Amino acid sequence: MILFNRITELEAKRQRAPVAQGIERPVAVREVAGSIPAWRTMLKYMQNRNLKLFYLHELLFQFSDTMLMLVLPIFIYRLFNSVSAVFLFVMAWNLIHGLLFLPVFNLAMKWKQPKYFMMAGIVFYIAALSLFSLTTAQNKAMIIPAVVMYSLYISFYWMVRHWFIGVNSDYKVIGRQMSIVFIIQTLIAFVAPIIGGAVSFLISFNATFIIGICSGLISLIPIVLFDAPANTEKYSYKKLLQTLKQEEVRAVSPGYFWEGVSFTAITNTWVLIFAIFIGSIMDLGILIGCTTLITGLIIWLTGMWFDKKSRANLLIRISRIRTLTIMAYATIYFMPHMAYVWVVEFLNRLMLTMQNTVLSSYLYAYGNKINPVNFMLSREVYLNISRFVTAAILAIAFHFLPETYLWLVIFLGSFAMFGMTYAARSDHHLNT
Repeated sequence: MILFNRITELEAKRQRAPVAQGIERPVAVREVAGSIPAWRTMLKYMQNRNLKLFYLHELLFQFSDTMLMLVLPIFIYRLFNSVSAVFLFVMAWNLIHGLLFLPVFNLAMKWKQPKYFMMAGIVFYIAALSLFSLTTAQNKAMIIPAVVMYSLYISFYWMVRHWFIGVNSDYKVIGRQMSIVFIIQTLIAFVAPIIGGAVSFLISFNATFIIGICSGLISLIPIVLFDAPANTEKYSYKKLLQTLKQEEVRAVSPGYFWEGVSFTAITNTWVLIFAIFIGSIMDLGILIGCTTLITGLIIWLTGMWFDKKSRANLLIRISRIRTLTIMAYATIYFMPHMAYVWVVEFLNRLMLTMQNTVLSSYLYAYGNKINPVNFMLSREVYLNISRFVTAAILAIAFHFLPETYLWLVIFLGSFAMFGMTYAARSDHHLNT
């Protein structure tokens, strides 16, 4: 017995001792030592079944959605020959969404089957694309039911999607989990704009919408397999107001407001500027696709930096740099050379990718660590208000102003980046 104990003790010491030269260390020990390949490190953050299904859904759905974000503003502009029409469209769907998103979300929580509401959102999305494809210069009235279907898609899909990610993620590694989402989006954002731009330019907008419908249909398959945890907490409008007054929620709300301003005054405006003053929609698709692919190399690093608790400083630095790169858009007015456009677009795509990774990581980290719903609701409310107000101002302004003033809008929109740093104001809650 004594001999057996001695042998056991020596074996334990041997396993703890450094590996001698020429003797291979066990696999488990080698992996702890840090020799795990990069791709296996990434797979470590994909163990959650729901997240893996979501990544597959994102791969399929983003192909359609990315094409739509490129094509839709130009489609509406050409349909009505009006910049105001584009911002009226944004204003209209935000108005309907603002009235619907809370009752719809409450219903999803009450029935404890939120995945079916995401599925319904995709069905409304497909219906909206179908109606857009039927809208022509001779049949402009079809834009009205198309806007209604698009609003229902936003209301049914996005709030539940944000909640789903929040309750299935891990705030300790959320940066890398969100990096995987944005790596998927980047890979798709390389292909989708090029295809969408080329098809719209060489064939028709209708063909692009049909491709988007097919991609949207396939993206329903992973959602059917979702098994998201139930959250029965309901929010009346009274409770919503109480939620918005909570200190940790109120601290970050301005960041969400300015995020909405940025979407309306920069994203849509840049697409219109390019289509009106610089080149064709095919040129824009190639530009966005190629520059986005290059920036994808930085996404994983951004997620790692976020998880290393340098979050607030990271967001501030990125936002400051992005302010300058957006201002550079306005300088294209004076130097409209395509080589210069490529440089400016590359810098903007790089900073946009990094900023979106950090902002999304913050949103879902707050949801996972503090409350799965409160921050999502705050973001939805302030995004909705700011998009509606900004779109209304621009729709009225461009009823009287010429299209040239789009350059001024994108320059002024750059200052919204400073407001987006408010998203880090509740960072200290993630360190407890």
